[in-house]
Amino acid sequence: MAGESIDRLSPEFALVEALRTVPVLLDAGGEAKVAAMQPKKSWKPPFAFYVPTVDSEDEALDGPTGLQHFAAQLHFVGGTHRGMQLLCQRAKKALTAMQGAVYSTDPADGEPGGSILAEAVNLQQVSPDLYEAEVSYYRRVYTVQIDYQTEEVHEEVPSA
Repeated sequence: MAGESIDRLSPEFALVEALRTVPVLLDAGGEAKVAAMQPKKSWKPPFAFYVPTVDSEDEALDGPTGLQHFAAQLHFVGGTHRGMQLLCQRAKKALTAMQGAVYSTDPADGEPGGSILAEAVNLQQVSPDLYEAEVSYYRRVYTVQIDYQTEEVHEEVPSA
């Protein structure tokens, strides 16, 4: 909301921005086929969705340290087993490239914006390759962990 500062920014927008660099995850309009919680019903593979599991900040004796952690289960879905494997290879490359990168949001519609620095990104496969028989899709699940710091937080200045 306008006029309020935010203590932290979620790195979810950075996760989606990193996956936008994987061309097969873009639809015809250039939007990333990456969603929180579940994919859109209209999507056909390849696509990805994530389920957030951790959003925390390290604490020291005198309070928060500024080092924050985000984790999610990240599901990659392909129409063929080979297609899913290739999607996972490309996505892993895009996610490891996040390390050391700064992702920013601009103030929009009265909401504050800001930047985060992705300090470390870890990706680990946590499931065997799965075949979803009811839809004939292949799926692989990873845990992605992002350690980050809020680089800056700014607010839209109301016009006089």
